[in-house]
Amino acid sequence: MSEHARLASCHPDREFIVVCHSPSLTVSMPPLPSAAHDGSRFNRLAAASGQSATELPIASNVSTPRRHWQPAAGLHGVMPTGWWPWLSSRDSLTQRLDSAMRASDGVGLRVRLLLQDTGPARCDEARLLGVSGRRHVWRREVALCHGNTPWVIARSLAALDLAHGHRLSTLGERSLGHWLFRQPDLERSAIDVSRSPLRLSSQQAMATVGSVWMRRSMFSHGRFRVLVQEGFTPEFAAALGL
Repeated sequence: MSEHARLASCHPDREFIVVCHSPSLTVSMPPLPSAAHDGSRFNRLAAASGQSATELPIASNVSTPRRHWQPAAGLHGVMPTGWWPWLSSRDSLTQRLDSAMRASDGVGLRVRLLLQDTGPARCDEARLLGVSGRRHVWRREVALCHGNTPWVIARSLAALDLAHGHRLSTLGERSLGHWLFRQPDLERSAIDVSRSPLRLSSQQAMATVGSVWMRRSMFSHGRFRVLVQEGFTPEFAAALGL
């Protein structure tokens, strides 16, 4: 396996730029936007990440991983205004969605269970959970729907021993968020956001819905920790005019 293939398989949350030095190989790539065309956006993103244009690292002869996750707090003022309260809010997303749905036509949120099983976490997920990449974890994937239209898709993971202690397998089509926010000692990590689509493991048709923004954070309740990743669909954006 090539080094690039190895890195890509182990780091699905990263994109890779491969620099080739073979004179016989030509690689066609789309032109990067020039500073004249996209300078203001580039400067805003650079400022949000705390780096100037001259500080961005450039690799000369290795595959360079580029993370797409960024702290939500660092994008205040850069992120489109309408998206900010949805991506940065630290209260219950389920409750926010239900209120927005009922305000539009009186129909509340519906949870559609897409997958609930034990299986391997992806490399970045295992790292955040502090478990071995070969160890199985509790996995749950749902769609948060307005009628039959998914507004948000979500993927949650927890260490098996801790998940079983809280009987999470009995949730069914009830909201995980509703259970979490009833815990008096609940703590939540900082929120990271990304423009990359959230990939689900479920084979159900609704699991193939794309997302235009996603976010992730870790919830802690005593020793129990669960990583929650949420992807906001194009249908959500259209319904709210974002």
